[in-house]
Amino acid sequence: MQNLSICFTLDELTRLRYLLDMTKSQRLITDFFKSKPKTSQKLITDFFKPSFEKKMYHYSAARDYPKSYKYLKKHRLSSDAIRIYRGYCYRATGDFTEYNVYTTFDRSDRHQGKNIFIKAGTHVATASIDSDSALTHISVESFFQKQGIGTQLIRFINKHAPQFHVYAGIEHNSRYRLTQEGAALIQSCQRKGILDDEQVILNIVPTSPSIR
Repeated sequence: MQNLSICFTLDELTRLRYLLDMTKSQRLITDFFKSKPKTSQKLITDFFKPSFEKKMYHYSAARDYPKSYKYLKKHRLSSDAIRIYRGYCYRATGDFTEYNVYTTFDRSDRHQGKNIFIKAGTHVATASIDSDSALTHISVESFFQKQGIGTQLIRFINKHAPQFHVYAGIEHNSRYRLTQEGAALIQSCQRKGILDDEQVILNIVPTSPSIR
């Protein structure tokens, strides 16, 4: 069998090298744009997924109670009654007819996918009763709803307001009319035993409150 020899001119060798380099470059570019394995895609997707739960504020008694206690000592003398619970301060002023809830320390939280900063003393909820201890208003700021704050506020009022009661089912009476959220809160407090059935008066229009 005879050996074959192939001869190339210098120009032909240069062109052949150029073609080989082009082929290598095309392969690299093609590999770069090839679809990645599913495992890699999952890792990348999981990395960019929003992790709201991990960044949400969670109360820690060991970490947060000392901060709350500082707020309590600062405002104790300016309130007729005051209580701190899970990072919130419940205060009664004005002869136990006005009730408010505030945050007790600075903290970061998330709302609608955005980081927000909440300062100590931010107003959270409010409630008021008339001179006959009937509830006339209660509301919790939308961002702080569904955290049990309204329930604790009812507990606080019930403890400090003698003969506390609620008129329900009288939507036409503007003085004692509760919002939909307020009515749901009162029903929840009844189910939990925080309010007795005798304290929730249904479908009765009260007379004007007495003057003490």
